[in-house]
Amino acid sequence: MTFAFISALGMAVPGPDVVLAITNGSRYGVRHAFFGMAGVVLSDIVLICMVALGFGALLVASEFYLSAVRMVGAFYLLFIAVGALRSSTESRHAFDPGFPDKAHATKALIVRCFVVAVTNPEAWLFFPAVLPPFVDSNEPIAMQYAVLAIIIAAVDVFVLMLYATLGSRAARLLAGPNAVWIDRLYGIALLGLSSVLILQSLGHL
Repeated sequence: MTFAFISALGMAVPGPDVVLAITNGSRYGVRHAFFGMAGVVLSDIVLICMVALGFGALLVASEFYLSAVRMVGAFYLLFIAVGALRSSTESRHAFDPGFPDKAHATKALIVRCFVVAVTNPEAWLFFPAVLPPFVDSNEPIAMQYAVLAIIIAAVDVFVLMLYATLGSRAARLLAGPNAVWIDRLYGIALLGLSSVLILQSLGHL
């Protein structure tokens, strides 16, 4: 319960994952936003495996490699931000029944959220700091990390679902041509996050 509470606090803090959840909810609805949440859960599994194998602590201990992760994440966020700022109302219907390439849109949503989550430097700092205290070295390690992975995945989906619902309701209030302003605000938010990450990376490289 303590781990679930800490995880919920960490996920609830606005960041790239939250911004994506809100935007996915506004663009595609809560049901399809779950594809993006699946990408975040996949990143959780990768990061937990890295911590279990000891690579998380090595990355955190190296300012150079942590800054490199920041830079990769920052430029990917910048890429998404530019796309959002250039979007139009016609680009908001990727999951409509008549959309010609719905499968491609689904995969793109999963990949986008996975890359954003796995290159989030805050996650690389959070997992190595939070996971080890909840692991008993006298018990089977793999099973304990598996349980922690299930807990954090459930917490992430729950929190992101709340944000996706918020985005979906905001889109209903701004139905029609005005809905594109959600993308504009989303792009500005990601642009700000990417700028902060770039400045942090340059300060440590």
